[in-house]
Amino acid sequence: MARFMIAGVSSSCGKTSVVCGILKALKDRGHNIRSYKCGPDYIDGMLHKRAIGIPSGNLDSFFCTRDEICTLLDRDGISVIEGVMGYYDGIAGSERASSYDIADMTDTPVVLVLNCRGISNSAGAIIKGFSQYKDNSHIKGVIFNRLSPMLYENMKELCNTMGIKAYGFLPDIKEAQLPSRHLGLVTDEDMASFRRKIDILAENTEKYIDIDGLLELGEGAEDLSYKRINIEKISDRTIAVARDNAFCFNYEDNIWLLKEMGCDIVYFSPLNDKNIPPCDKLILSGGYPELYAKELSENKSMLMDIKSKIKGGLSVIAECGGFMYLNESIDGYSMAGVIRGNSVKGSSLKHFGYITMTAQKDNILCKKGEEIKAHEFHYYRSDNEGRDFHAVKPLSKRDWHTGHLSVNMYCGFPHIYLWGNRKAAENFVR
Repeated sequence: MARFMIAGVSSSCGKTSVVCGILKALKDRGHNIRSYKCGPDYIDGMLHKRAIGIPSGNLDSFFCTRDEICTLLDRDGISVIEGVMGYYDGIAGSERASSYDIADMTDTPVVLVLNCRGISNSAGAIIKGFSQYKDNSHIKGVIFNRLSPMLYENMKELCNTMGIKAYGFLPDIKEAQLPSRHLGLVTDEDMASFRRKIDILAENTEKYIDIDGLLELGEGAEDLSYKRINIEKISDRTIAVARDNAFCFNYEDNIWLLKEMGCDIVYFSPLNDKNIPPCDKLILSGGYPELYAKELSENKSMLMDIKSKIKGGLSVIAECGGFMYLNESIDGYSMAGVIRGNSVKGSSLKHFGYITMTAQKDNILCKKGEEIKAHEFHYYRSDNEGRDFHAVKPLSKRDWHTGHLSVNMYCGFPHIYLWGNRKAAENFVR
């Protein structure tokens, strides 16, 4: 199980740029690689797949047990894991579900990315603090970001004095600055621009970062002892999954799990297709339907087909953007009207982070009183968000009601990672 993690001292330190450069450089060398993102983020993994052509997944210790995480990680080739936030930052100020938590569970060697803009010798204090904060921090090396080539030898010597390996650096590359977090909806022209930036990052990665050293680090990772999770084939049903610029937040691990359960997956576009394809079940994932509300509203054939099929008993999971699409309107544009409600943009994040949801009634995913783990991240509000789940944030215990449940439907703002809710996935498939 060859693997290494690229983690950061904080958000916005450049770890995504470093990871994209490393992935593209390894791909260009012909290596068999997979990427992973710590936590529930679906955008970085989506970009790894769309822009670089690398299969991607998530590793999340709020949703999953150690055995589940190791099963997800144990694939052929070398796994490159991108951390989340600062290395030790987890739920509500704890280490739970942090990059460190994943590294510790999987005994993965870690290379820390340090943004050097505005600092020089002070980098030593940061490196020492991070590497010695835990008795076994798993931190084996450092990559310096936005560092002048003239300063690298000094930084390398600084690392040597602390027994930490320097795996190179990236200079400040203005022409390779990555675009915003709305990358899930970029046009073909934007994606071409993004790929050019990745090519520039890869060229600089080959020039300035010790790729051979990273490969040696990853291949030297210890084999893990764990109980592999074997998925039983329980159905040959066809599941139609919305996938286009408006509905782009698909967890690849969810799709893999459903396929392992025996399901056939067919993709369709609520933006461009006239009807959903023949199917037994439907998934309307999250994304940016608000940015395509006019186009979605004008596709009357699709709206009518979806409403008719769901009202007729078609099983559906519709989360966040998919839930908004099933409302009567988004920003005044008519939608499917399966749910009597209207979605409009709020002035700030409505809910953000992990939640545990307890069902208030029997439904397609679980029985009354059973729990499902999920997460939320949305600015939009609906005037009918539902009350069929009681949601509680971990540690803080803040709570509210959310979601619409029935024997054939889950609709709501919370996103559900099925690998961490396999019983719910089985209930949906059955």
